[in-house]
Amino acid sequence: MPAYGAPTSGMPAYGMPDASGMPPAGAPGWSGPPTGPVIGGPGAGWPNGDRGTPTGSRNKLIIGVVAAVLLLVCGVGVAAAFVAGDPEQKRTSSGAAGGASASPTPSKAPEPLTATAYQTLLTDADAVMGPAWQKVAAAKNQAATVEAAQALADAVKTSAPRFASVTPPNEAAAGHEQLKRAFDSLGSDFVALTGDAKNGEICAGSAAVAQVTGLPAATYLRDAVKAFGTAFTFGAWLPAPVAQQTRTLANGTMVKKGTLNGSGEFTINNSGSTTDVVVSLVPNGGKVAAWTVYVSAGKTYKVKKVKDGNYQVYMATGVDWDPGVAGFTRSCEFEKFEDLFEFKTTSRQYTTWEITLKASVGGNADTDSVDPGDFPQ
Repeated sequence: MPAYGAPTSGMPAYGMPDASGMPPAGAPGWSGPPTGPVIGGPGAGWPNGDRGTPTGSRNKLIIGVVAAVLLLVCGVGVAAAFVAGDPEQKRTSSGAAGGASASPTPSKAPEPLTATAYQTLLTDADAVMGPAWQKVAAAKNQAATVEAAQALADAVKTSAPRFASVTPPNEAAAGHEQLKRAFDSLGSDFVALTGDAKNGEICAGSAAVAQVTGLPAATYLRDAVKAFGTAFTFGAWLPAPVAQQTRTLANGTMVKKGTLNGSGEFTINNSGSTTDVVVSLVPNGGKVAAWTVYVSAGKTYKVKKVKDGNYQVYMATGVDWDPGVAGFTRSCEFEKFEDLFEFKTTSRQYTTWEITLKASVGGNADTDSVDPGDFPQ
């Protein structure tokens, strides 16, 4: 029993609440009735364990709160069920359901071409590659070599993919692999050849032929032809390896003699150079050389009987003089002097000029580069 005495008439000893519902002075632990909703039974501080019957509006509030709590609990339950069910769903998909689904079927290897179809493929490649190769071999100057090398690169670009995507007949299998290997390399090799022609490293067809036939890719192609044997025909356009040459002319050779019936003299001093040179005198405003002379590296040569007139002086340097194209085939450079050279003869005097073809500090003559196609013949 509480320390404040036994209850009388069901009420505590300290008396009944006053008219406002507040306890009498001195009642312990009770500061007034709760103001919020109550869930559950009455507390121990209520007389007889019963606080009384709540009003109708309080009932609605309690029911609403309980409903909200139940809804929240149900929501948690649903979420838990969903999460718990997901792994099971995955197990079912990868287990029973997955077992019922069909596994990927390996793709079937393409059927080998017939020998006739494969020979048609080779013949078509020959029809593209052969003419492009002949264009390279026939190139007579740097511009023509650039154009021919690009045509050869394009021919490989057209032909190579057709061999990469087929299965050859058994009798062509060995040659086919070598041919694909050759095409893989030739594509980049011919692009490089085009670049070499553009920058003057290769400036005629004979040098291009020597460069290409000595490449590993050319060996692969010849190996393919050998592997095909007599069963298939391909690649007759590609010759055996050709060595690069270093041909020269004798110092003072007149590449183009022209008419020499004047009194002037023109000396070319090439003694300080390691490169052969050809020098042309071209009448001012013209495109055709009056004459052209070959001067060897480390040598000097004097051209006599130069006719009076104003001339532009052109010169070309390089390696390997090809008489068939009348030009160098490798390491070519083309220049002309900025100033005109005047030759004038009187009854008492004639004109002489000397040019020294070696760059030097304090030199009094400037030169400009010339497009190979503009070099006079």
